Amino acid sequence: MTRVSIVIPAYNEQDRLANTINAVRSLPFQHELICVNDGSVDHTAEIAEELADVCIHLPKNQGKGHALQAGWKQAKGMYILCLDADLQDTASEAAVLLEPVMNKRADLTISKMPQRGNGGRGLVKHRVQKEIHRHTGVWLDAPLSGQRAFQRQWLRLLLSRSYSGYGIETMMCLHMLKGGARLLEVESTMRHREMGRYLPGMMHRFKQWRHIEKQLRGETV
Repeated sequence: MTRVSIVIPAYNEQDRLANTINAVRSLPFQHELICVNDGSVDHTAEIAEELADVCIHLPKNQGKGHALQAGWKQAKGMYILCLDADLQDTASEAAVLLEPVMNKRADLTISKMPQRGNGGRGLVKHRVQKEIHRHTGVWLDAPLSGQRAFQRQWLRLLLSRSYSGYGIETMMCLHMLKGGARLLEVESTMRHREMGRYLPGMMHRFKQWRHIEKQLRGETV
């Protein structure tokens, strides 16, 4: 069995995807790289076909939750590593997420990435932190981070749920913690594109908030 399945959901990431995949290839583990093209309208599909081991093409943009679950269904690895498509060269640091999982010190690891000061005000993150703490008693510093690794045994739980849009990280934390998973946040210097405090960033955070609220209410996006 492949030791690590790396799942990268990608939507219109033609400018960053190749660098991310090439950086991931440097990880010192036997791995398969699964790229889920989430209905992109740029050249993401062609890049994924050229560089990934397994390519899944969704016919239209269905959101990060659907894309990740599509990748998980194809994963053959003992460990699953989920990475955003825009990490570029910093994706090579993802090994720090796998080590605690492989050594059975954690069931799920989440990357605590540095804040560069040009993101939002943290309102969505704080809402999620409070909600996870209310349900589980656990306070997380980075509950929205998309960089995470987990043991294969948790796939049955994660594939039995319906995840959609940007709510997947929140609900994944809730479901795994409630299921008894040991969660560990890991410091890293991985970086992805921050949307900033201008209109595109504000729209992204509003969409993220809306998806999370719907998922918390048990609705699909």
